[in-house]
Amino acid sequence: MPLTRPKSLKELALEHLRESIVDGTLSMGQALSERGISEDLGVSKSPVREALAQLRDEGLVHIEPQKGVRVFTLSEEEVAQICDFRLAIESAAFELALERSAEGLAREMEDNVAKMKVAQRKGDVKEYLALDTAFHQLIFKHAGNLYLASSYERYVGKIAALRTHLSGLPRHTELSFAEHKDLAIAVRKKDMPTVRSLLVEHIDRTRATYSLTANQ
Repeated sequence: MPLTRPKSLKELALEHLRESIVDGTLSMGQALSERGISEDLGVSKSPVREALAQLRDEGLVHIEPQKGVRVFTLSEEEVAQICDFRLAIESAAFELALERSAEGLAREMEDNVAKMKVAQRKGDVKEYLALDTAFHQLIFKHAGNLYLASSYERYVGKIAALRTHLSGLPRHTELSFAEHKDLAIAVRKKDMPTVRSLLVEHIDRTRATYSLTANQ
């Protein structure tokens, strides 16, 4: 049995900070302190600094000389660009997944939706949102294209954090669940035109909802 390499302090700090941003523990625009984080985690500043640099590359924090570090914020234009990116890359991945692994994708999506239903019934928003992220990652898993998968993975944290930001809005999770369920049904039928139509509706609702909240 191969030995598992223990995680470095940088990896541990990175995972902690990324999860805290994605689940909303650290809110958009919140100022971060290297010293405060290192004291909270019981590590030196060096791994924290390395973790923050990685998060900057992922778009999850902004680092400005002399001003410090803040959790990312998003303008309407940036959200629109994220939605354009998602629509293009997820559509392409869906096409490949339905060609190469339709049965596997359908089975895993149905399992994911069943777990979503349980999380929704229990009112476990954090678990529901984690499953929501996993649902979309399944598309890339079954597409069998590492370039598409790595391109999506680079921004998955930012997409997940945006998802968390919108989750508290009225009926947002309810509508999200219905859309995921319909997508899983269309995948089972290998109905790409319906998948594409549902994906447009699903992603455009994020665009419209963020625009609405930004102008309130």
